[in-house]
Amino acid sequence: MKSLPTIIAAIILAAALLGWMCTFQVRSTEVAILKTFGRAAEEPITVDESDLSFFAGLHFKWPAPIQTVAKYDRRLRLLEDRIEETPTNDDRQIIVTTFTAWTISDPYKFHTKYRTIEDGETALRNRVRSYKKAVIGTHGFSEFVSDNPEERNLPGIEKEIRDQIALDAARDFGIEVRMFGIKQIGLPASVSQEVFNAMKADKETRATNFKSQGNAEGERIVAEANEVAARIRSVVSGRVSEIEAEGLQEVGKIYSAFAEHQELRIFLDKLRALEKILMFRTEIFMDTEDAPVDVMVPHKRTTMNAPDLDRDPGAAKTATSQP
Repeated sequence: MKSLPTIIAAIILAAALLGWMCTFQVRSTEVAILKTFGRAAEEPITVDESDLSFFAGLHFKWPAPIQTVAKYDRRLRLLEDRIEETPTNDDRQIIVTTFTAWTISDPYKFHTKYRTIEDGETALRNRVRSYKKAVIGTHGFSEFVSDNPEERNLPGIEKEIRDQIALDAARDFGIEVRMFGIKQIGLPASVSQEVFNAMKADKETRATNFKSQGNAEGERIVAEANEVAARIRSVVSGRVSEIEAEGLQEVGKIYSAFAEHQELRIFLDKLRALEKILMFRTEIFMDTEDAPVDVMVPHKRTTMNAPDLDRDPGAAKTATSQP
């Protein structure tokens, strides 16, 4: 009876060992391939994520070496290729780094190709590198690096590489490519200096062209302005001539009227001259016999305003009666 605990412990240990050898559990993030005598079953084993029971994902199998299990993580994985120089179709070197988000879509096909996920990832990296070089080699340098947005074609290049990789990955690897893109574009030191020099020369050429166009446009605007100014001056000059002619005509009429009364014209001229002299506060000393202040002397005004007796003898009586 003393050996009873030992026997019970042995039975429990044997049952646990038998359970470990005859069962396996698959997590919700895994996919399993059951192999019988080394031959994989085409139907993968997964877990329903909605099943939250204690025994979810628990499966039975025959002990090894009759049956074995290969498990793979089916979550999304990210692959970045290594940095290396790649030539374009115009013999320019460029450094393009890409990223690939992938997952196992056909566990059976993947298992028959590769023993581990790392092996499959290495094969996928080599395939990405190969297609990247092939596609970049068919495009020009300006499609990657250019100050003109219309020349750059990164989305089209990304799609071209992604389509080829996705087709091969699904057909040969049992892998689904969920996302692919260009992560970074770099230039070797020698190419960078060459690109900068080319961009500088291009900018200088554009600046020279813009300057020439600006000068030509400025000359055109100045020529148009001069032409318009000449037309305006011509119109104004003609109008001035018309106004001068009208003024001279009016002046001629006035002078014709004054010609009949010269004494009145002289009298008015002296008044205007006197008005200009006395416009400001001024002290002057002049002889009253001199013009134009002689208009301030009454008898001078009388004489000045007297009519010409030679021309109008009938007015003599009126002229001498003035005070």
